[in-house]
Amino acid sequence: MRNEITDEIFQNLLNSSAVATFIINPEHLVIYWNKSCEILTGLKSSEIIGTDNHWQPFYKHKRPCLADIVISGNYNLISKLYDRHSRSVLIPNGLHAEGWYQQLGGRRRHIIFDAAPIYNHAGELIAAIETLQDTTAKKSAEEKKESLIVKLQELLSENTSIKGYIPICASCKNIRQEDNKWIVIEQFIMERTEAKFSHSICPDCAKKLYPELDLFKSPD
Repeated sequence: MRNEITDEIFQNLLNSSAVATFIINPEHLVIYWNKSCEILTGLKSSEIIGTDNHWQPFYKHKRPCLADIVISGNYNLISKLYDRHSRSVLIPNGLHAEGWYQQLGGRRRHIIFDAAPIYNHAGELIAAIETLQDTTAKKSAEEKKESLIVKLQELLSENTSIKGYIPICASCKNIRQEDNKWIVIEQFIMERTEAKFSHSICPDCAKKLYPELDLFKSPD
């Protein structure tokens, strides 16, 4: 009776979790597949429990998931199966991995996986638990930000062509090029950057050029 109550509480706790979770036994068969896992993957627990098909939502061909690596103890496999991975910093023999999946539950998703062993009181490995977190929105925002940073760096790199000593006329401010031809400073800058010029006239020059108009007379 005590074990039945404990098992019922455990199942309710697992199904109430907002984190997609499944558990496999030492034979690599699924023994738990919670509601969040159903929603995320599109596969019902009735379709997956008792089978070794927990790979199907993620891959086109049968291959180990993190939980399978934990069960087998063949930790060298992780580098061959996941581009981004690490050992858990919190759980001994736990694993972490992440990646993009093009058709998971009907849409492209970025998933973070964490898997850990489950031992009995005698220290024997009796199962492995794996959790799945959908971080698509966060990862998309990060990648968009990284893309903008790269574009900005490229733009800044392109615009660093103006450097060193520039021969400029002390009177007219034209600039001498490598071929000894002189060009106006606006042309020099526009040819080397994405800057554009609009022309106006400053108050000091207006007074010198058009003193009779008194365009910038201070109000009384």
